[in-house]
Amino acid sequence: MTETTPFNLWLPTRIIFRRGAIETIGQLASKHGRKALVITGRTFARKYGYDAKIRQILEDSGLTCSFFSDVEPNPTYTTIRKAMEVASKVQPDVIVAFGGGSVIDAAKALNVVYTLGGSIEDYVYPKTVDERLTPLIAIPTTHGTGSEVTKYSVLVDETNKMKIAVSGDGIYPDYAVLDPLVLNYLPRDQSASTGLDALSHAIEAYFSRRSNPYSDLLALEAAGIIFRYLPCAVTGLFECREKVFYASMLAGIAINYSGTNLGHGLGYALTVELGLPHGLANAMILPGAARFYEGILPAKSETFYLKTGVARPPGGLEEAIQRLKASVGAPLKLRDLGVTREQLEHYVKEGLRYQRNLANAPLDVSESIVRSIFEAVY
Repeated sequence: MTETTPFNLWLPTRIIFRRGAIETIGQLASKHGRKALVITGRTFARKYGYDAKIRQILEDSGLTCSFFSDVEPNPTYTTIRKAMEVASKVQPDVIVAFGGGSVIDAAKALNVVYTLGGSIEDYVYPKTVDERLTPLIAIPTTHGTGSEVTKYSVLVDETNKMKIAVSGDGIYPDYAVLDPLVLNYLPRDQSASTGLDALSHAIEAYFSRRSNPYSDLLALEAAGIIFRYLPCAVTGLFECREKVFYASMLAGIAINYSGTNLGHGLGYALTVELGLPHGLANAMILPGAARFYEGILPAKSETFYLKTGVARPPGGLEEAIQRLKASVGAPLKLRDLGVTREQLEHYVKEGLRYQRNLANAPLDVSESIVRSIFEAVY
């Protein structure tokens, strides 16, 4: 009899998932002091009145409220430095992140530098941040990244043109406030790309060499929900978006234990080079990664279909993913994005730079394997 895979579990984030949950942030923040710094993106919070709403909730609970509202998609070191200038003046007792994964990742990175000092470059992987940081409340506005429950912050290093990670047990938000009502304003294209990001988390977690029975449980539940509900979520049907929101959270928890691998490692190269949204970049790679997974883990693949309820098409998981992508209007192949065959070798070389992700794949990843994946998705 084989040994059950050993594992350690720890999730310090308190999760509040319900409609109207945003109303709780004043009560949560007031436990930690009287000065709040709110981190948002450049348009969403202001466009839909959430900046005023958050300010009112916090002020009603006795907090003064300052904003940094200049986080771009795929935030850079420069953005963290700008946010730190604001934090140094405000000296917040609590940080509130309201936005998608980029905003929450930026808030996590800011929290590291604000609490521990130095520059963000001082904390990049393989270093880990395990110290307790300033209390952080994460309020996600997309159903994709799961950043509200992860120990990772992913940024762009502009100088080296790479995505880098800051990670460790200190990175976890103290609170994840998931209010499905904020998804009412999510545009269709973002619904598709962030939902596919969550699917990438689930599938990569399940087929990771670091997976364990607990992460598998979460990943399978998340994947099954996403395959079933993402097609109706992108149409704006609220109940479907709520389901995918829940699945995104589950998949986010799963990757704390398993890490990500092929979809993210090779997808990062596409994001940095082409400016693709993170979730879409992962989804472009995922079908080729799925072909690789099924080829070396046939028994685990069978369990995937059994537990998720996904019907196995003739082309296996690769085809199932492509069918889902087609149903939500996502491009299917790299050539659909204008990538030429001559450029593939460049992306192979760029993808190989992300060894921190590729090391989690279920089999050692060679250059020829990376090349075959890019060929499969071209």
